[in-house]
Formats: sequence, structure tokens, C-alpha cells
Amino acid sequence: MHVSVYEVGPRDGLQSLEHVVSIKTRQELIKRLQVAGLNDIEEVSFVNPRVLPQMGDAEAVFSGQGAALVLNKRGFDRAKAAGVEKYNIVLSPCEFFSLNNMGKRYDEMVMMYRTFMGEIDPKNVRVYLSMAFGSPESGVFSEKNLQVCVRDAKMFGETVVFADTVGAGMPNEVEMMAQLAHDNNMRGAFHFHHRGNESRPLMLVRTALLAGIREFDSSVGGLGGCPFAKGSGANLSTGTLVRHLHAWGFKTGVDTGLLRAAEDLTFTIKNPQPPLAEAHC
Repeated sequence: MHVSVYEVGPRDGLQSLEHVVSIKTRQELIKRLQVAGLNDIEEVSFVNPRVLPQMGDAEAVFSGQGAALVLNKRGFDRAKAAGVEKYNIVLSPCEFFSLNNMGKRYDEMVMMYRTFMGEIDPKNVRVYLSMAFGSPESGVFSEKNLQVCVRDAKMFGETVVFADTVGAGMPNEVEMMAQLAHDNNMRGAFHFHHRGNESRPLMLVRTALLAGIREFDSSVGGLGGCPFAKGSGANLSTGTLVRHLHAWGFKTGVDTGLLRAAEDLTFTIKNPQPPLAEAHC
């Protein structure tokens, strides 16, 4: 049975770094991930580079094959002009996160997306529900809260991605969210963070698999976290996810041997070498 691994390292991973990675290196990372068999990659985010310089030069980095994150009409227009066909958008039941990350309240985000996302085929849109498992500011959200979010998500995309932004998810919550996606005839997916122990998100992956979910986000080398969410931790690494899925009898289409080339580059990205000092005679 096949499970889709959705790679978010080039976007979600790199945006959390303190330094800016060159266009050439970002392009090479995407290429190595594609060679390893990762067919679904979130490559770029069309956001204001003054706010998030790590995501600057999105037009130059975009390979023409992956997906892009857009958070407003300006970003959408840039992405469309660059030839993007696959889009990721974000909603959140946490008003604090919505205001801090997107500058708008939940209802304002829904209304904004309605002004431009209608022209995109829903099969090409993934709708993220950030902080779906609760947040330090808003606490845990009820099933009723999330039901509203899923119904709104269905206006824009066929896939709803439940994001455990601060690594607080519990198995019963995963089961509930998987059922919400099923009840609304949507493809459900999960995006798990952790705080240094990958066994926890792996436990939640197993729970989701048993609940019928067949799509999971991961980031090469465990890059990532959310710069707008305190304590968001790291993403579940692609290598860890793929190895465990294979061990559990699932197919992913990812070659773990070829993936090492992308992991090696990721290590270099995370640990940039300082420039050599000039020699003086």
C-alpha cells in the first residue's frame, strides 16, 4: 500500500534558519529531493522578503514542478505569474497565530482566500490548519471548532492538513481529525513537529495510518519549525518517516540511498562554514 510523503524542507525547513541560503543551493536541494523520488515538494513561499528574507527570490528558486505557499493576493499573483499550479494556503483556529503569522483574523483569512482561490482547481490546493492540536495562547480546540475549519477548508482544496505546530498532539486527537476529513469527503494529511524526540510524531503517524490516513509531511534532515510559533520544535525528518514506513510494509516511492545526497546538502545548509580569513603577507 502506498503512502505519500510530502516534502516541506525547501520551504518550511529553510524559513526557520537564521541565515539566508543561496538561490543555487536551494535549487540544488530541490533537485536532489526530486531525484530521490519525492514527487510532492513545497518548494517556495511567496511572502514579503523583507518579513522573511529566507524565502526571498521565490521566482528564481521555483522549479516549475512543486507547490508554493501563498498567504495573500500579492503572493498569489506572484506565484501564478511564476507558473505555479499547486498551492498551499493556511488557516488556523488560533486567532493569536493567525494575527501573528498572517496579520488577519480567521474570518478575514477565509474571506480573503475567497477573492482569488476560486480560480484554482481544488485538487491542486492543500489547506493547512495550523495549531490544529492547540496552542499555548488559545489552549486545545474542540471538535466543533475544527469542524468549522474543515468545512471552510473544503471551499478551497481537496486536502486538509492538520498541523501539530507545537508538538502537542495526542492519538485520540489524530483519530478525531482523520474522521473529520473523512466525514467531509476530504483527503486528510498530517504535519507533525517534535521537540527533540521523533518517537512521538512516529507514534502519531502510526495512529493516523490505522485511521486510514495516507499522506504525511516531513522535512529533509528534520529542518524546520515555525518562526511565528513559540516552541514549535522541529519537523519530522523525511529519512526517519520513510524508513519507518518501509519497515511497516508501506511503499513511498522514495529511494533512501538517493535521499542521502539531499541529507548531506541539508547538513551543510544547517552548518554553514565561515568564510576563510584573507591571508596577509
